[in-house]
Amino acid sequence: MRPVAITNLAHLAAIVLLTFLVLTFVLLTHGQLAPAPTPTTFDLSTDFSFRDNPNQVWSYGYSENNSLAPDQFRVDTQSDPTDVKCDPTGSIGFWHPAKNSGPGPGYYPYVAYNTTKQPQVGCKGWALRPGEVAMEGSIPGQYSLIRFTAPVAGTYKVTAQFEGIHYGLSTTDVHVLHNATSLFDADIDGYGGDPAFHKIEGASPTANYSGQVELKANDTLTFAVGVGKDGSNSSDTTGMFARVVLLASAPDHKP
Repeated sequence: MRPVAITNLAHLAAIVLLTFLVLTFVLLTHGQLAPAPTPTTFDLSTDFSFRDNPNQVWSYGYSENNSLAPDQFRVDTQSDPTDVKCDPTGSIGFWHPAKNSGPGPGYYPYVAYNTTKQPQVGCKGWALRPGEVAMEGSIPGQYSLIRFTAPVAGTYKVTAQFEGIHYGLSTTDVHVLHNATSLFDADIDGYGGDPAFHKIEGASPTANYSGQVELKANDTLTFAVGVGKDGSNSSDTTGMFARVVLLASAPDHKP
């Protein structure tokens, strides 16, 4: 026969476990013990598209003039997934403001992208890492722009890595903005890309931003590349990686 004390102890343990399970269910049901949210990642490289623009949260474009004011953003309309004039291998594609016949009207500012998992050479003068985006402004001062539009209100982690990738040494100005407010401004001066193609050199060949931002639904983050202090886009190709991570939705947002 099992001792009474052991039987009572087992019965008590069963009651405690049942009580714990009931309380946990009640708290979860009423949202007082909700599981930690899983961060949602929006990666420019992973999400890139030559078919759609806007492409969900991402838009590829340029500024109408030399201003970074939000209302100056224009969406690129010409997609060239294979630009044989610049890249006969078909590994680097471009977004341009309009249909064009090469460098000149409608060509600049551009956004380009390495579609492969290997480094690629573009226009025999610059190199793109796998999945890297290339951006170049125009001589009138227009910016090459990539815009992220927040799908929901919440706390976001934003990272951007800019690097000069032209062998002639890029001289550009780079920016990250939340709506019309600047989060980051820097100058690129030099080559900071893949060292297999050109040595790292220059006063400031790279510039990196990392920060946490509170965004409302439809707020924008703009990543910009301009022509720099010299006012010319000659040898200005600048590479960028960007990632935006939704850490937590606003309390009043219900997915």
